Amino acid sequence: MPQDTTIYWDGYGQLPSEIDSLPLEQQQQVLAIIHKKRDELSYSDPSGTYIFLIVFILLFSIAAIYSNYKTKKSANENIATDSDDLLPKPAAPDVLVYEGHLLNFENDLIIAVLEKRSAFFNTLNEVAQAKFIMRLKKMMGIKTFIIHDVSGFKEMPILICATAIQISFGLDTYLLPNFTSFNIYPGAFLRTQPFLRFLIGNVSGNSINLSWEHFLQGFELPSDGQNVAMHELAHALYYQTFVVEENVDQDFRDTFAHFNDHGNKVYEAEKRNTPRLYSDYAMRDFQEFWAESIEIFFEKPTQLKNKYPDLYVAISNLLNQDPATTALQYLA
Repeated sequence: MPQDTTIYWDGYGQLPSEIDSLPLEQQQQVLAIIHKKRDELSYSDPSGTYIFLIVFILLFSIAAIYSNYKTKKSANENIATDSDDLLPKPAAPDVLVYEGHLLNFENDLIIAVLEKRSAFFNTLNEVAQAKFIMRLKKMMGIKTFIIHDVSGFKEMPILICATAIQISFGLDTYLLPNFTSFNIYPGAFLRTQPFLRFLIGNVSGNSINLSWEHFLQGFELPSDGQNVAMHELAHALYYQTFVVEENVDQDFRDTFAHFNDHGNKVYEAEKRNTPRLYSDYAMRDFQEFWAESIEIFFEKPTQLKNKYPDLYVAISNLLNQDPATTALQYLA
């Protein structure tokens, strides 16, 4: 998996400083994309009057500032209602870096966040919840969280690690040590390799990169079959198992062939048929189909089980979970 550069640009302010680190050709490509985005936001004045143009520019600037503020506020106000939920700000003002082993969150805080946000956690019995929290704290302790914004919130590391633990909760090996850091952006960001495009999440080198705005949407709509963090962490689990081939859950590795067998049949059927259970994006290739299968398995388990029962059983055996029928009590 090639290492690439991710760049966040809010659509209104100054150009991102990361551009300077790119080769000249890529700098020009990034600038072209940004200029195109700016053009989409611009307004062509039909009257051509100078006064109207000035007024419009002023109004547009105010609206842009407010829109940018509102977007970030919307993403953040759903996280914290008082200052106690803010992470302490480190020295560097532009990028906030938090080493997970220094966060030392109390169990009461973690439980409060999970009870508020995680439908999965709320289905577990008391013993299983204790196991979940233990695993979450262990994973958080070996990761670095890099927040590309003016402030960070305690829910960020908690919920990101909770998503990873949810997927791997039925596995014995679950820490994904190849992925040492999470980059958290306020919104969509630019990926530079293998070509330039805006993303809401991706896996690159030793990092998992996420748009916090879109991450929160996955928790706000827990049954729509779309969860960007779950999608990217499914990619990460596959990469840790079959590419890095270290710290592998052997049962997961051995059972994955059954997912391939049934998944390939469903993949071909979904490409032929409409309406689909899967999105068009999942039809791009089998890796995207795999990642979206995990999203659907947790968020639309009954629909998946009813439409493709063999695939549902294959994923259930692969992850040692059965969200459609057991409420996960057997995992305790």
